[in-house]
Amino acid sequence: YIPFFLILFIYFSGCFTPAAQQSRMPLPALLLVGPSSLYYWYLVTEGQIFILYIFTFFAMLALVLHQRRKGLALDSNGLFLLHSFLLALLLILAWVGWLWNDPTLRRKYPGVIYIPEPWAFYTLHVRAAPAAAAAT
Repeated sequence: YIPFFLILFIYFSGCFTPAAQQSRMPLPALLLVGPSSLYYWYLVTEGQIFILYIFTFFAMLALVLHQRRKGLALDSNGLFLLHSFLLALLLILAWVGWLWNDPTLRRKYPGVIYIPEPWAFYTLHVRAAPAAAAAT
């Protein structure tokens, strides 16, 4: 995943324009932020690559702050990527918050960084639920 996130960051670094020409995201792009964020959420949670993701996101934020001092702002492509990463982070936080007190997943994913995989949740709770209902 390192080359993937490195390429995303390199692409992001080219998404700046003079602030006077700052563009906005068109409506179709705004509608695609959700599916894009879901993709990043799934990639990070199932791939267990939160550290790589969060470092890339912080690097993107640092680059935005650095470029603002130069009088540059994000174009619509950069805004799309930044908003997708931000919404993905919110989805990850909601996912972790929802499953925070699950004792089985806590045993499976010990440690400071607790991000359960969607497949582990599915096999533990969703797929097992119909079998448990049929047994009773």
